[in-house]
Amino acid sequence: MNSSSDSPSKEINKRLLLSIHQDGFFDILAGLIIINFGWVPILDATGMSPGVRQTLLLAFYGLSVVLVLYLKRRITYPRSGYVKLSKKTSSRLAIIMLIVNIILFVLFAGVYFLDLPLWDYFGSYQLSVPLGLIFLVLFSFSGGLLKTVRFYLYGVLVLFVFIGAEYLFLKGQVADHGIPLAAFVSGGIICFTGCMFL
Repeated sequence: MNSSSDSPSKEINKRLLLSIHQDGFFDILAGLIIINFGWVPILDATGMSPGVRQTLLLAFYGLSVVLVLYLKRRITYPRSGYVKLSKKTSSRLAIIMLIVNIILFVLFAGVYFLDLPLWDYFGSYQLSVPLGLIFLVLFSFSGGLLKTVRFYLYGVLVLFVFIGAEYLFLKGQVADHGIPLAAFVSGGIICFTGCMFL
């Protein structure tokens, strides 16, 4: 009897928590992160050292996260009555972010410090399709977590844009395997779409 009386309130709380994460700010963050990738070959072309470049990109990533979280706290939460995340939801989000960041750390640590063979691919930027597949998995994972269909579409969008940019590179129409073009186009579309949901 007690569980049946708690069920409607839990369902309402779950839907409310999901709704405050579907306002477009996470879309904007995802778009900014993708755009971040596009600067890698451009910064390298200026002669910037990998260490300085990585510091700048990590700083941009950190500022993007802080900005989005700040805006959500200032805009989204007051608009929804300042719903506080339950411990279970907070833990789930924290675990997911931890896993994603561990994967990114291991990947870059392996490339830069352990001299793994992946360096050859990073150095020549032959990562259009693999990067597109990685974003497809991450967006699908986010779409499942947030129960937001557009995140699945983002994954497909990024994959096909990266493949298209690689094709243009093979035709000699763009440089750096099309990664800057693909990152700026797909990231810009995602940011613009996110702004429409604010």
